[in-house]
Amino acid sequence: MTLIDRYILGRFFSNFLLLFLLLFLFAATIDIVLALDDFLEAARRTMPEDAGAVRRAGMLVRLIADFEGPRLFQFYQYLHGMLAIGAAAFTLARMHRARELVALLSAGVSMQRIAMPFVIGVFLLSLVQLVNQEVMLPRVAPLLLRGHGEIGRREVRDFPVSFSRDGRQSLFQSPSFRADEGVMLSPTIIERDGRGRTLRRISADRARWEEPPAVAGADAAGTVVGRWRLEGGEAVSLVALRESGGEVIRASIDVYESDLSPRVLVVRRFRSFAGMLSLRQIAEILRTPGAAGQQGVLAALERHRASRFSAVIVNMLVMWLALPTFLRREPADLLAASIRCAAITIPALTGSALFMTMSLPGIPPAVGTFLPVAILMPVVLAQWTMVRT
Repeated sequence: MTLIDRYILGRFFSNFLLLFLLLFLFAATIDIVLALDDFLEAARRTMPEDAGAVRRAGMLVRLIADFEGPRLFQFYQYLHGMLAIGAAAFTLARMHRARELVALLSAGVSMQRIAMPFVIGVFLLSLVQLVNQEVMLPRVAPLLLRGHGEIGRREVRDFPVSFSRDGRQSLFQSPSFRADEGVMLSPTIIERDGRGRTLRRISADRARWEEPPAVAGADAAGTVVGRWRLEGGEAVSLVALRESGGEVIRASIDVYESDLSPRVLVVRRFRSFAGMLSLRQIAEILRTPGAAGQQGVLAALERHRASRFSAVIVNMLVMWLALPTFLRREPADLLAASIRCAAITIPALTGSALFMTMSLPGIPPAVGTFLPVAILMPVVLAQWTMVRT
């Protein structure tokens, strides 16, 4: 890497960091101002009645940091590509004002060579996003699902489970599911045959999830399953009920094997949660297609998995698309260049994001996420053949 490459990359990364911090602080400040009453109420609930003003102010700051801090990683996930283009624009604008581009061209450096550090920079930022997606977002995902009414909580809020189907066509129902503990309260499980008729009804006081690797392993079809440990479990066989002429025969039951894990239940409840899972977690859910296939969850997970890699290529292509608006041989109108850059990059990035998240009829989810790459690549090649250097 030459001296000029290091110089450009240093300017590029410093501008990116400055833009990122300013925009994040701006967005967090707006959110804090709009939800200030919720933060104050959470601080009041947390502190004792006789707490002083200093302690209350300290608790308020802690709650704000606890609520807004995890959103830093989500903010990077959504906006690192756009901010990279903004950082490149600021870097090239400064080089224009200092006539540094004129000096480079006079030294025989081509426009394509000047553009390379920016493409390398956005590639490195995309690699950081992959690490962020695999390491940080899965850890803070429960915190990102909180609303302003749940400030101070450290886990996903309890929610009811309404007749969720697992891979064996059994239906699970519970008035309250504690996702952080993997516990269903007062669960009901209805076993069905291939025609949907009820075979057995299971009820319990509580059901706690036990992970599959060290417990149940895989079923006959090779699907990895775990099991729910039932407390006060009782099973009523409707087949035996019909055969006995109406006599209810009850039997105790302690364990029920299933591929309907707590993570699948959370993904079904909060669709945004799927975008925060790591590749390993997505692969675990995809190995249980019967449980995950409800309401298009499988297709959404396939898109999220493939878009991790297509987004890297899209960010690089959009950077190539944006650079010619500032890479010019002569001094240019920077305001007009900024408007042209925004008119090109904003539709390209938002359109690519829509393609990578929406379901396209007749196109597999993993293929649909790479359609923006196929569309942008010839456009970029055509544009760079017309760049004068």
